[in-house]
Amino acid sequence: MAGVVAGRQERKNPRGNRFAFAQLSDTTGGYEVTIFSDVLEKSREFLDTGSKVVITAEATMESDQLKLLMRSAGPADAAIADAGRSSLRIYLDDVAAISTVATVLEDAKSAARNASPGAVYLYLQAPGLPGDVEMDLGQPFPINPQIKGAIKSLQGVMEVEEI
Repeated sequence: MAGVVAGRQERKNPRGNRFAFAQLSDTTGGYEVTIFSDVLEKSREFLDTGSKVVITAEATMESDQLKLLMRSAGPADAAIADAGRSSLRIYLDDVAAISTVATVLEDAKSAARNASPGAVYLYLQAPGLPGDVEMDLGQPFPINPQIKGAIKSLQGVMEVEEI
């Protein structure tokens, strides 16, 4: 679930452990979540009033009322950035295509503005090799539809698969 933190009240139970109730709102309205001490310690920095968060919660019905128990929370911006993250698997049938793919990926590092970084794997299926050769490029490269299309159009590239 995602929302904006409208408020948070922290309390102590009889044993001295802290817990909290946080009020959040989204486009459908407001809701409240209960946060036990272990999750509160890990998530407190994200639960300031006005913060945009993504939470994981356990939902139960008690007396016809929905109760939400927070299991985790994090900043919405980080979740949005991670949502676009993907990897590419590039199938090649020509060894010479490796250098042209590398050039496109290096150029994309400096030119791509709206691309999330992701892993890139090359699969070489060339005659004369004892079998398919798989290579992990070992570093993230920007990935978006334009970069994917540019690679797909290269000579020696059989297929580009998003994974």
